[in-house]
Amino acid sequence: MANAFETWGKKYGLILSLLVGLAIWFYPAPPAMTITQHKLLTIFGGAIVLWITIGVNFAVSSIFTTVLLYFWVGNVTGQVKDGMLIRSTDFALSQFSSASLWLLVTGFVISIAMTKTGVAKRLSLHMIRLLGRTPFGAIMASLLTNYLIAPVTPANTARTAAMLPIIQGIAEAYHAVPGKSNFGKAIALSAAFGGNITGSAFLTGTIANPAALSAIIAAVGASTYTSWSYWALAAAPTNFIILFVTAWLLIKLFPPEIKQIPGGIGYVEQELRTIGPMSAAEKRAILYFLLALGLWATDRLHGFNSTMIAFLASALVFFPRIGVLDWRESQNHLPWELFMYFGGVLTLGDALMKSKSIEFVIKGLLASLGLQAIPEMTLLFCLIGFTIFSHIVWSTTTAMAGVMLPIYVGIAQALGFDVARFCLPLAIMIGYALFLPFNTMGNIIFLGTGFYTVSEQLKSSLILGAIIWGLWIITALTWWKVIGLT
Repeated sequence: MANAFETWGKKYGLILSLLVGLAIWFYPAPPAMTITQHKLLTIFGGAIVLWITIGVNFAVSSIFTTVLLYFWVGNVTGQVKDGMLIRSTDFALSQFSSASLWLLVTGFVISIAMTKTGVAKRLSLHMIRLLGRTPFGAIMASLLTNYLIAPVTPANTARTAAMLPIIQGIAEAYHAVPGKSNFGKAIALSAAFGGNITGSAFLTGTIANPAALSAIIAAVGASTYTSWSYWALAAAPTNFIILFVTAWLLIKLFPPEIKQIPGGIGYVEQELRTIGPMSAAEKRAILYFLLALGLWATDRLHGFNSTMIAFLASALVFFPRIGVLDWRESQNHLPWELFMYFGGVLTLGDALMKSKSIEFVIKGLLASLGLQAIPEMTLLFCLIGFTIFSHIVWSTTTAMAGVMLPIYVGIAQALGFDVARFCLPLAIMIGYALFLPFNTMGNIIFLGTGFYTVSEQLKSSLILGAIIWGLWIITALTWWKVIGLT
């Protein structure tokens, strides 16, 4: 089914994208919507269709959006001079030099170093020996590893990049072929989803969480409900369960070709004997990897930028004599197409945020729900689902937190609810950027492995999102009542 859809998408995706964009543009805009907002939402609507159908190459889609941003939109405010639209190159290319984009590049360099030296394979074999003798166990091994390091790794993208070589090593041990292996699809999707799920579990699991919490603190001050420990108490147990559900669902959606690792555990032992003792290059690669991971995990203490930490590790990886790679070994393994794509996504997302285009749509949707007549718990359940699934239109969880939480605080205040207790559950939902590659950089990282398609991610994430919504409703009716949150 997925292959048929991809074939259809490549043939008709561009045409459908143009039709959707034209439909949005010619649909009468609300009086309060600016022309710039209307233009940006038109581009965004068409781009989403193009990304889902893969009507053109991802990099080419960024070229299209960049051209439209410069020649049609011009600038973020729609400013004109002497009756002519002001066209800003900085606006159209604003995020192609962003730190986030370069974190993606340097994160892949570290991953390539771990793979080329054999460290990824060695670590993966040890993980498989402990937990991953079956496909389900292998997926859980990666998810639980992500869960364990999440509390001390606020840079969700960095954590996802750190998991990349381990996932690739596990896939290699299972002889998974990108684009063909069901196990490859399941393990790669579990890693993409796992980064988002574990980011939700802890206040320090992703940068968006403190951004969300700050809106609550600004409104009502700090309290027990806004502490690191209470966030973990409220979020970590259910997210732990969600990890197991995720592994189960992906195994059901993509039944592995094999029931256990080829050759059984004997294969693992034999492979470990074959690769022999750890080489000096492996030891250096591990040292640089741990240095990056340690600095990422403690960034609140030293204040070093996550991207610059990745640059430091990459410099050591390439440094003559003490490095483990030269440039020629890495350049053909870097997914340049996705870097180009992500630069375009970031730029369009930045324009949507600064013009308040997405905010306009979200506020309109919330206003149309008739919130005043809904009981508090019912409203909370609705907004939990709304928050989870509205990730589809966001390209950054941090921006989403900055827009959505003030809106939720305003709703709580207007309806006389306890702001902290009503809004904390919604802040916990900010991490679930599961649906499309552009929703978060971690998704783009694992799309770059080639194991799954955009349509396969969307299909599985919609089902997972519905299950997650249901589990949080159960949590609100049980565990949150025990701890005094609902």
